[in-house]
Amino acid sequence: MSYTSEDIRKASELFFRLLSSKILPASDIQAAQFYENNDIREIVKTMAEQGGLRVFGTRQNLHLVADGEGSVFATTYTQMKGKYTRLDRKKHFYLANIIICIYLSEIDRENSYSFRIEDAGISYYKLEEIITNTLDSWKKRSDSEDTFSKDFAIAIDEIHKLWNIEMSHSKENKDGSGFSLSSQTRLGFINDAMKPLENENLIINLHSENRLVPKEELYERLDNLYREGDRYNEIMDIIKNVREGDGDAKTFQNKAYGMQI
Repeated sequence: MSYTSEDIRKASELFFRLLSSKILPASDIQAAQFYENNDIREIVKTMAEQGGLRVFGTRQNLHLVADGEGSVFATTYTQMKGKYTRLDRKKHFYLANIIICIYLSEIDRENSYSFRIEDAGISYYKLEEIITNTLDSWKKRSDSEDTFSKDFAIAIDEIHKLWNIEMSHSKENKDGSGFSLSSQTRLGFINDAMKPLENENLIINLHSENRLVPKEELYERLDNLYREGDRYNEIMDIIKNVREGDGDAKTFQNKAYGMQI
């Protein structure tokens, strides 16, 4: 199929704007062309596919995301380390990915679109409690089953030690403005771990209220990207099941480290 030079120009402008913004409102003038013009839509999708990316539109927003493994734009540990300097070692990177997965498992509800911002979100303190319970559950099973850590494809003892021993409990700031954001504290590290979602405008980080609120854009990703993949569903199952004490770690493998954002 041949495209006009004008369509190619408009599609290229839209693609590179998406590459920078990741999400555009469907009401945006340029984004509207994706919905209204079949040729522009096909050109943008082709450009995305060539870079290992995926474009999808919802009624509210147009998204551009990395299409899993093999994407030239996929986030590696080296890239994350360069962008988020506090994830200075691989064990920090792995723990950060686990924290994101646990957060998603908590907010992933079928009626997610009905949430109200004033009622939604998870407090830092509640998330800290869930992370601790989950890691403690994994550690107990690792201690009782010789192959658990190997089957899980994650250094459970190392991650558990990082969270429970190397990281201290956060203290409230004296002026009442919240807690310490030091990455050596649990709450401070949660703040670091959630930065990719915050920078993608998928959550609202309410520091003044110590809450992490999912945005509609995150639920759009859940509906149109994450839930479609076996990897996401396996991750959610193992987090929920292991927390309840009856999970099968063998289904998790090394997949927690490859979550698309």
